[in-house]
Amino acid sequence: MAKFLNVENLLINLDALRTLAGDVDASERGFLLTADPQYLNPLRQASASMPELLQTTLQGAKDQPKDLRDRVSRFASLVRTRADEAERIVKLERSGGLAAANKAERLDLAERTMNEIRSSIRDLHQQINREQTGFAKAQSRFNTFGFLLFALGASLMLVTLIRIYRAALDSLKARDVMYNRLQEMNTSLETQVDDRTRDLRAANDELQQFAYVASHDLQEPLRTVTSFSQLLAARYKGKLGEDADEFIGYIVNSSRRMTDLINGLLALVRLRREGQPTEPVSFEAMLADAQTCLQASLRDSQAQILVEGKLPKLVIDRIQFMQVLDNLFSNAIKYRSERPLVIRVAARQNATEWVFTVADNGRGFDQQYADRVFGLFQRLHVHEVPDGTGMGLSISRKVVERHGGRMWVESVSGVGSTFYFSLPVSLDLSHELQNEEPKKQALARSAS
Repeated sequence: MAKFLNVENLLINLDALRTLAGDVDASERGFLLTADPQYLNPLRQASASMPELLQTTLQGAKDQPKDLRDRVSRFASLVRTRADEAERIVKLERSGGLAAANKAERLDLAERTMNEIRSSIRDLHQQINREQTGFAKAQSRFNTFGFLLFALGASLMLVTLIRIYRAALDSLKARDVMYNRLQEMNTSLETQVDDRTRDLRAANDELQQFAYVASHDLQEPLRTVTSFSQLLAARYKGKLGEDADEFIGYIVNSSRRMTDLINGLLALVRLRREGQPTEPVSFEAMLADAQTCLQASLRDSQAQILVEGKLPKLVIDRIQFMQVLDNLFSNAIKYRSERPLVIRVAARQNATEWVFTVADNGRGFDQQYADRVFGLFQRLHVHEVPDGTGMGLSISRKVVERHGGRMWVESVSGVGSTFYFSLPVSLDLSHELQNEEPKKQALARSAS
């Protein structure tokens, strides 16, 4: 299409040059016949616009075949020659008068040039018409081929779309079948889950009831065993021989340990059975109370508790978290090293939670046992520190999780341990008040 437009523009420019040549010829003849300077106006206009038109025409012929380029170049030369002849006659008239111009003017030469221009433009028209006809035929063949190709492509695409449509229908049918089967399976599974949940809930309630009753009922005979074994140890120490003293000591220690285990089980059962009577509690005040309760142990172990920074005030179960702090501090005292014991307590707030740290410089342990220490009845230093039930950290983690938090530990053997527990920011009343204040201000601005 671009080639066709170039040929068409070339033909238009050639016709324009032919018109200018005719204007030049007519202007020259009219001036020589009448000596009226007005007849020179077409000549002046043609002379002014001819150079640019000649350049445009020759530039447009560059992409054409060589034969056509040569014909266009010859035609342009003839037009330029005719214009130059007319300019020469006008200059002679200005210098020597009309007689000199008429004397120099050669009508046969001018007429021959114009005839050559007419013949040349006629030949160019014929050749360009042949070029356009050939291009039109080629374009027609190309269009036909393109249409056939398009029709073939459209047919293939239609066939492909039909296949895709059928495959999509089959897929949708299969999906519906699978969806119905999945719904049936989900319904069956939900029924099974509900049944299992009821069974597990009933079994859990029965187990908790059994643990509570067993622990509660075991306390009375265990107190009797403990009391009489202590009485035996006090009255007959040194009287029944060393073996008897050793055996009585085993009974006393075992009964005490059994008492501790039963108390731990009762605490765990109560933790599961009882709700959370929450209230705003200051951790700084609670920490001071914990230090008071552990004053004797802290004094005997020459330990000190350091609070780094401010501690928050959160809505929690005060009794349960007193137990958490008591467990963490008691463990630090129990598993202290030969170094003076220092327990550091701190808290920091991030976007979603308060994170508390209780760090000590005690014995520590291998980090691979970090999860084990939170299991029931799990103790790492059994031989070095025989006291303890292995339930304190498990209960502490349960307390933290019931409040929506989490608990973990990082430790290095021989260096110390750092226990972490987090609580949601939503338990911080001051945080809620800070969030409410901008809302109140916005409402006040909108109301005003």
